[in-house]
Amino acid sequence: MICPKCGENLSSATKVCPCCGYVVDDKMDEYLKQMESHLMTLKSVAPVSFGTYFSNQAYLLYGIMAIAFIIVYFMTGAGLFLILTALAIILLVISLVRKFTGARKNKEPESRFSAALVELETTMRLLKNDYYEAKVVRERLNDVQSELKDVIYRHNANRRRAVTVWIAVLIFTVAVCIAGITVLGNR
Repeated sequence: MICPKCGENLSSATKVCPCCGYVVDDKMDEYLKQMESHLMTLKSVAPVSFGTYFSNQAYLLYGIMAIAFIIVYFMTGAGLFLILTALAIILLVISLVRKFTGARKNKEPESRFSAALVELETTMRLLKNDYYEAKVVRERLNDVQSELKDVIYRHNANRRRAVTVWIAVLIFTVAVCIAGITVLGNR
């Protein structure tokens, strides 16, 4: 095959002329559009919030609360903690039923983010392998790589905040139980 722009002899597998940068294969624009689309999808995924994270992990909190409240009840004999134990068990059962029946759709943003990230990285890899000699591809890949780092950083920062708040709620629950043991145990 001969480059239509500079006349250089090219192998049949060549997609970009190494001499002049002419794109021999016309799929490059399609791949660049796909990369942009995947990047926009990635940016549009809702961030992980405390509510989303909590609803996905609520059964853990309710189970810990039930155990802690029953221990406090046996240590203090206060009926309030028996009621709180029953409430925590009811919430635990509801949370587990929702988790295992698929009623909870809050994992969707996380799976959408992961799927969009895989698609974007796949398209970027394809562009890099086949069209990296083209200057426009190199520049756009560098730009997208920079944007991708920012998007991933923000995504992970939101997740860390959600986990931190969840841990704070858990610590508060344990503190209430300890306070209950201390106050009611001295009676």
